[in-house]
Amino acid sequence: MTELYNTDILRWTTRIPHTERLQVADATVTKTSRICGSRISADARIRDGVITDYGQEVKACALGQATAAIVGQHIVGLSDEELADIAARFRHMVKTGEADFPQKWETLGLLAPVWEHPGRHGSVMLPFEVLEGLFAEVDHQA
Repeated sequence: MTELYNTDILRWTTRIPHTERLQVADATVTKTSRICGSRISADARIRDGVITDYGQEVKACALGQATAAIVGQHIVGLSDEELADIAARFRHMVKTGEADFPQKWETLGLLAPVWEHPGRHGSVMLPFEVLEGLFAEVDHQA
């Protein structure tokens, strides 16, 4: 378990961006991990399939916080296509421990050891589930 909570992961818990919720949003989503109770609520402005503004409230364990921080550095400008690709790669890593990300996203590889701890999968998946939910809500409104 200590391999999961290394110094690099713990540093990321203090770097969560976009912590101000949006007053005006195109979509708002809250996701909670059934296993550990970690929760992320987020708002987004989305134009032409790309996130232009984002705000979140993260109430999660260190792994969920670290994932939210790593993903958060690339949220503004994120398209639904890029999200689909990175989320699929992340899910694969969580199931197998094999990290294969483009350079922009390679920091997600720090979370590879989580694959051996199924009880933590829900927390690290939250940022992706929230983003998928935001895009789905906007698509549903269209």
